Amino acid sequence: MSELRIALFDFDGTLCDSAASIIRLTSHACRIADVPVPDEAQIRANIGEGLFAAGLDYAAGDAQKAQIIFDEYRKEARHEFTIKDKPVDPLFPGAKAALEELAASGWLLGIVTNKGRHGLGQMMERHDIARLIDVSFTADDVAVKPAPDMAIAAIDKYGIAPERAVFIGDTINDALCAKGARIPFIGVGWGYHDNDVLRGHGAVHIATDFADLVTELNALVAP
Repeated sequence: MSELRIALFDFDGTLCDSAASIIRLTSHACRIADVPVPDEAQIRANIGEGLFAAGLDYAAGDAQKAQIIFDEYRKEARHEFTIKDKPVDPLFPGAKAALEELAASGWLLGIVTNKGRHGLGQMMERHDIARLIDVSFTADDVAVKPAPDMAIAAIDKYGIAPERAVFIGDTINDALCAKGARIPFIGVGWGYHDNDVLRGHGAVHIATDFADLVTELNALVAP
């Protein structure tokens, strides 16, 4: 019997193009906290950092205002998810098909994200990918990335050796999480951090699209 293998995906910037909603919600939360609204480049750079850490950046280290940003962002995001006909952030082209192909070929699939559990759950259901995901860890479950806890917990759930796992993401925090968990890291070329930066933080490959990603995964960890 073949050994298990698992592909662990970041969500925002890797599977889902969430930037527009993150920018909108962050701008709203900063206004409520009476913090200068950051420009889009700063918000994009903070995607994947974790909401409170990003709030500290916007609030110049003021923990009280960062907490207001955190709470208001979460509140507004939850409200938006109650609007059933509201458009959701799209998956990147090819993402769902790639997940289906990987699942059909025997890969276990995981999501490890600094999003909250509620937001991730809603997005997975609306995009009909929850049925494909075997395990997920969020900011509500364990320490956020760049800590390796999410990745370690995901592989430990199935007793998978780190060399039989691959982490796929688009940010430095994803790369550092993978490194801490001793898992190979593949960067994606369509995400929010620069490809050369991801290579500098240990990416063994930068995927050009999801077809390329599937090919590289199968080459990196054989069935």
